[in-house]
Amino acid sequence: MNLVIDLGNTRVKYAVFDHNDEIVALGRLLKRYAGGLFSKLPKKMVIENAILCNTSLPDPKLLMKLKEIPNFIHLDNSTPLPIRNKYDTPDTLGKDRLAAAVASVVKFPNNNILFVDMGTCITMNLVNAHGEFIGGNISPGINMRLKAMHHYTAKLPLVKAKLNDLAFGTTTVKALQNGAVKGALREIDSFIDETRADLGAIIVILTGGEAIFFENWSKKEIFVAPNLVMEGLNEILKYNNVK
Repeated sequence: MNLVIDLGNTRVKYAVFDHNDEIVALGRLLKRYAGGLFSKLPKKMVIENAILCNTSLPDPKLLMKLKEIPNFIHLDNSTPLPIRNKYDTPDTLGKDRLAAAVASVVKFPNNNILFVDMGTCITMNLVNAHGEFIGGNISPGINMRLKAMHHYTAKLPLVKAKLNDLAFGTTTVKALQNGAVKGALREIDSFIDETRADLGAIIVILTGGEAIFFENWSKKEIFVAPNLVMEGLNEILKYNNVK
């Protein structure tokens, strides 16, 4: 079985894939508990291959356990990939974005693809029909916007993200929610329109914890893939085991 781990700034997401590429275990935990990840897996589960993608320093205990697995890949710029990375500064590219690009190409080969990850930050990423990762845009996520407005002002409250029906908020809470949530959604919409104007037909894939806001709001044709990064890491692991 294949264990894939995406270690972010605050949380660790993990999944175990069987030999049919089906997810048989899936979970997340706070980064400070990363060292205990293996205790979350079923005891009889035999992990033959593993891959770690991290945007922050990995937990030493977790890394030590991973190195005991027969085939372990610590994803970096030298890891062979089934796509071509055309990013001008590949060493600064988040490996989670690269993994999502791989999964996108596997799902929709020979297509121009815009995949949007709505997490802590919103990333909009382009893969062309030749299987090349071109680049993307990064902006604050919805909750980051709400927290920033509260943190950098004296009186604005910290509110929960909510998609309201009214175009204009009739209270300060709703005004903050509309500005953060609908502002982010319209931003994504505009990039989709701009990409289609440049390239013509494109596939749009949505992933990330806040993807439900755009899914419920947008009238555009989109494909929702909640485990896009996990699936991409599994594809990278398979690609390297085959080579």
